[in-house]
Amino acid sequence: MANARNWGVPRNFDTIESPADCAARTTRTSFSNQWPFRSKASGDAVTLSNSVPDNPVYPLVTIAIPTFNRAALLKGCVTAALAQTYPHFEVVVSNNASPDDTRKVLGEFNDARLRVINQETNIGLLPNWNACLANARGDYIVFVADDDRITPRLLEQSARLIKQQPGLSSVITLSDLRAASLGRTKPARASKLHHTGIWDGTKILMDFLTDQITVTVCSVMMRTELLRSRGGLSIDLPHTADVAAWAPLLLLGNSGFVNEACGTFTYHNSSETARLGVEQILVDGRKAADLIARTAATHIADPQLRKTIQIQAKRCFARRGLIALSDFRASGGGIADLLIALWRFRRDLYGVNLRAILRFIVTVGCPQLLAVQLRELRRSTPERLA
Repeated sequence: MANARNWGVPRNFDTIESPADCAARTTRTSFSNQWPFRSKASGDAVTLSNSVPDNPVYPLVTIAIPTFNRAALLKGCVTAALAQTYPHFEVVVSNNASPDDTRKVLGEFNDARLRVINQETNIGLLPNWNACLANARGDYIVFVADDDRITPRLLEQSARLIKQQPGLSSVITLSDLRAASLGRTKPARASKLHHTGIWDGTKILMDFLTDQITVTVCSVMMRTELLRSRGGLSIDLPHTADVAAWAPLLLLGNSGFVNEACGTFTYHNSSETARLGVEQILVDGRKAADLIARTAATHIADPQLRKTIQIQAKRCFARRGLIALSDFRASGGGIADLLIALWRFRRDLYGVNLRAILRFIVTVGCPQLLAVQLRELRRSTPERLA
């Protein structure tokens, strides 16, 4: 097995290999030179191609499930993954040396599509995600945390778009959001501008950055070789590694888009990212925004569009920074520490709209119990890894 830790260190985190460059290296499939290019008709859906590779199992998809110590949740996750209506897929589970009944639960499955990787020692959260990537055999990969769920038609709907235009960098679908402590699920926000189809990826990215759609990593399918070419999920971004993996791919050309929920992302207080310090969360947000801005500078020729994307990326993560700060306060953080963080990250938080600022003030200023309830009800930060 490949050393999973190596996937966590990008060869060049500032540079993303384009689909064309990746295709030049790829010899696995006979259609490696059939990559999408940016649509000349800005704002219009891309005309669908009927060309489908000769390979009858294309695209083969890997559903990657990294897990640690959540045997009770894992069974439902694997069951949902194996229930896909699309026939050409595998499920890869990387068990991060779980001391609970994880091995026993996985041993109950008798399905040739399931492969299990048992780590001898705990290699860490993101290296375990990258262990799944290192062992993936699929042309595309979708990461599903053990407490998340995907719908039976996620792969079918995504693969249909890939077959229409082979080599898409990614397919974006929507996610419902579930607050585990409340047992409530918030429906995904669907796009009012873009229907299901193949679009210039910048259009879908702008929908995400302006909070017009709800997207989390469990509902995103990425081209495996492209993700590998940039080093996998960065271990330097424990809070935003997932967004940093898929969002910049939308700047490389066309992307598939399914305007309906194909997954459910669960947030609960026992998740590893829920325990991150607020300053780490703010730093990661800044780095993710900077990565999107740098990628836009490299791949977007239109100066006005490039500037708009860079501004919206900063605003997007600034809003999420305010959510992190309000969560910090609602969890018992002191007002003095809150003010220190606000001052230290003032430049990163600059540019958010008045509505976000007012929401932050109300949440921070209300009584503690009410603040906790509001925080759970409002929970809609799509870049969190469970």
